[in-house]
Amino acid sequence: MQVKREDLSKVKVKLTIDLAEAELKPHIEKVYKELAKNLKIAGFRPGKAPQFVVEKEVGQEKFYAEVLDAVLPDAYYNAITQEKLVTVSRPDIKVVKYAPTGGLTFEAEIEILPEFTLPDFKKIKVSKKEAKVTDKDIQDEIKGLQESYVEFKPVERKAKKEDRVEINFEGTRKGLPVEGAKGEKHQIVIGGGMFIPGFEENLIGMSKGEEKTFDVTFPKDYHEQRLQSEKVTFKVNIISISEKVLPEINDEFAKKFGIFKNVEELKKGVEKNLGEVKEAEEKRRLEEEIMTKIADHTKVELPEALVHQEIHRMWHDAEANLAQSGVTMEKYLEMTKKTREELEKEMEPDAEKRVKYGLILSKIAETEKVKATEKEIETEKAVILIRAGEHAEEMKKRLNDHEALHQIENGIISKKTIEKLFEYCVK
Repeated sequence: MQVKREDLSKVKVKLTIDLAEAELKPHIEKVYKELAKNLKIAGFRPGKAPQFVVEKEVGQEKFYAEVLDAVLPDAYYNAITQEKLVTVSRPDIKVVKYAPTGGLTFEAEIEILPEFTLPDFKKIKVSKKEAKVTDKDIQDEIKGLQESYVEFKPVERKAKKEDRVEINFEGTRKGLPVEGAKGEKHQIVIGGGMFIPGFEENLIGMSKGEEKTFDVTFPKDYHEQRLQSEKVTFKVNIISISEKVLPEINDEFAKKFGIFKNVEELKKGVEKNLGEVKEAEEKRRLEEEIMTKIADHTKVELPEALVHQEIHRMWHDAEANLAQSGVTMEKYLEMTKKTREELEKEMEPDAEKRVKYGLILSKIAETEKVKATEKEIETEKAVILIRAGEHAEEMKKRLNDHEALHQIENGIISKKTIEKLFEYCVK
């Protein structure tokens, strides 16, 4: 097999691959035997018909198309191995010449990992900020814990902000009912921002059993186009009013969390947790600052395939995040008035940054000889299985996949490389 390499760019290569007639013969023989054993041809036992008979039976064009399908993957793999290429895209293959008695010539265009030079990253310095937890931070966090145990108790007075009211309501426009603007025994916390602006404010001052009619103009960017900037008349009846009651911060409240005996322990626990959160945030900030400084001094051409893969990953992450809020991607696109192409275009700069960071980290790992040990890989697999919970058995099968193991290994190497950079760069 002869291979001719042509560099189309720093990240794109064209290989012209020639196979002689003799190199095609094993593949022709293999295809012939596979087809012959599954054909029923009059006068021949299964698998015993001569090749020319099999060719005639299946059609010569189909026969040699099967041969081509068998030859191309092997020849391509041998070519990139011979040229020592690390590819990042599927090959774009074009057959130039193909004749069973005259050999095969085909071209394969592929993207490869780029070669580039790292700056002297050990000279880059960033300053670490103190991850300080203030008394206000602790108070705000405890207030948030209070909110998780809030209760609402019925009251006989006019409604005010932060009250929970139960209402019947109906919206009309030009005297006709508005689809989706009607509800019965609907609970709403005034000031919670769950309804369109202006609706909740109109409930303040109303009494139990009172009915009120008022107009609300829908926002110009409302997700349903038919209601954008439209004035809708709402008729609302208050069924009940309940006031917000927060639990008292005392030792009994602290014991609700199962790990604290009193308020003092609760405060210390909150302070410790906030300290860990702030420390993690500072670590992410330092990592971003280090990577930005290295990237600013690194010139590297990015393979389109890697950028597209990253956009694809970001798209699926966005879908998953929206799903947690009960919103589909289709609904999100409708609400934001964007097409998939427009959203992917918006993702492109961030995808390019991620790809560049990944290439830089990989290069630094290679330079610093950072590896993932078997013990580290097994430990990471164990952590993943614990997190999988009831799906552990299914996850265990996935983790045996070569691609999954490769991702785990790369994740460990990236983490260890970042730790190396912290040693060099953080002062």
